[in-house]
Amino acid sequence: MDEEQTPEVAAGEEEFGVSMPPNARIGTLVFEMPERRIRVQLADGGDERLVPADELRALYGARIRHVSVRRVPPKSQGVALSSTALQATGHLPRSVLDPSQRGGTEVTSEELYYAIALRIDKLPELWYLNASSFNFRKALGDSATYSTELNLKEFVRRLAQFSPDAVRDGFFTAILQGSPLPPPLDSLLEFFRLVSR
Repeated sequence: MDEEQTPEVAAGEEEFGVSMPPNARIGTLVFEMPERRIRVQLADGGDERLVPADELRALYGARIRHVSVRRVPPKSQGVALSSTALQATGHLPRSVLDPSQRGGTEVTSEELYYAIALRIDKLPELWYLNASSFNFRKALGDSATYSTELNLKEFVRRLAQFSPDAVRDGFFTAILQGSPLPPPLDSLLEFFRLVSR
């Protein structure tokens, strides 16, 4: 009897037409300025890692678009008009006058969230963080605020100051120069593909 073997998909290989570059989410990051290193704990656990400033090769950032669509039922059912009343109104669409014909409304909302990624020497994976769930208080100490955008700007400044020789993308450059940010990307996957080139 021949047994069928199901091949396992390694990082970077395609399954269902989607290929994810190797990546790891940053849980916490602490700057150790006198030692010129960062202390990083990845979100999936494991040992805490110490990364010297000169091993930070590249710094990337992006705004990621998140679109959600939901259906909202009509606010009020109202009173349905009789068929005689509907005929008397002339050529108005029946759905305007008869609440039973009205459907709900689709509400589309778009939010932008921020992602930062680090490329480290001798590591195949890209380390990244999602600003909306990142612990800026631990990374920035007393400089942290309650605003994600202000925290992100300070974090970017601190990373750039900490590792001045690292390559920076347009997002980092825009924040550091106070100029408009690049257009948002459609997904985290698109961001990973851009910075993995």
